[in-house]
Amino acid sequence: MNNSGRRAMDIALATEARAMYANLLSDEDKEKLAALHSTDELVAFLGRSPAWRPVSLALPAVGATDRQFSEALSRCLYEDYERLYRFANDAAKEFLLFMSYEVELRAILAALRRLSDKSIAEEIRLPSQAARLMRGVDIERLKTAKTFPELTEAVRGSMYFPVLSAMELDPKTGMPDVSAAALQLSAHFYHALDRHLKQGYRGPARRELARTVSFRTDMLNISFLLRLRRFGTPVQQAMDMLLPLEGALSRDMQRRILEADTDEDAVALIRSSRLGKWLSGVEDVTPEQLGRAAETAYYRKVMHGTPNLCVVDAFLTLKENEADMLRRAFIALQYGLSPANYIL
Repeated sequence: MNNSGRRAMDIALATEARAMYANLLSDEDKEKLAALHSTDELVAFLGRSPAWRPVSLALPAVGATDRQFSEALSRCLYEDYERLYRFANDAAKEFLLFMSYEVELRAILAALRRLSDKSIAEEIRLPSQAARLMRGVDIERLKTAKTFPELTEAVRGSMYFPVLSAMELDPKTGMPDVSAAALQLSAHFYHALDRHLKQGYRGPARRELARTVSFRTDMLNISFLLRLRRFGTPVQQAMDMLLPLEGALSRDMQRRILEADTDEDAVALIRSSRLGKWLSGVEDVTPEQLGRAAETAYYRKVMHGTPNLCVVDAFLTLKENEADMLRRAFIALQYGLSPANYIL
């Protein structure tokens, strides 16, 4: 298929993604969500949402657990992903597959955390839609792995296998340093995605897709920067822990953020960077909320921009972020807290 044909298919796919985006929660919906008083009310509320009705239908009307709720959200997300993937052209599918590689990364990191700390009972819970696309990972073996070699064997067909195989292990524990491993694996994912867009992607909108990937790595680095500051990590050590892909946030700016006297000064530097335009009007929020607000502003603009594969990527990101917001609201309601403080 030539690029003209791919472009036409991407436009049709973007149009479908926009129709699905229109069903996400509106600002009015979020005001209603903020006023809910129980998890049962939240489940019923989602039954009136075109985007999230499958979640409500999959859950008991009374007494749904946080695990059931989270799993139902994941199934709903991957049903949308699989629906868009199924109708994508060949080049678009190659790009969209990276979303399944990102799910593989999360599953591997969950297994690493479980093996490194026996007090962590973190489980890998993936809907069948995601597992079908994760051809390089044996999820059942990953779930039951008791040693690092068993974990590595469970992902032998994955893009992460060479990285895991080359990791330096602590002779006492037989495990790698989990923080360093997470950085290596994340960097490998983003390098592979960057390389695919520069050398392997054969569809239109290559530059636009590269910008969305650059934005995503910038936002991850911002979250790392603020977290590393919070933990008092030495500057050079922190610099070495950032994703090594430079976007709007230069290495010099990253260092200045780490060296800032206060968190307020650090956030002011972020606002003064090229990313600052996505933070306009966002005040008095936590660093995590700051990042989420920037992502929402950026991807909403993409949704209303040129109809191409970036629109599909933006929709899937926004819906995943909305799912995370609903998880936070559910947990808040479980503890008798107001969900209003967990919506941004």
